[in-house]
Amino acid sequence: MNVLKPHLKTTISTLLAKGSTQREVERITGVDRKTIRSYQQRFAEECSNSPGVATVDSE
Repeated sequence: MNVLKPHLKTTISTLLAKGSTQREVERITGVDRKTIRSYQQRFAEECSNSPGVATVDSE
């Protein structure tokens, strides 16, 4: 399995966070859209699984 270099991961993450489309990211980085889509899903999973503030619903 090929792995992107850390600077490309950071660039992809930053561009996607700023609202760039996968095609725009592909044009800028030269990374295939399928790869960008895969990393976009990974970034979303990491955010959803990151520890945050626990809230308790007290009714």
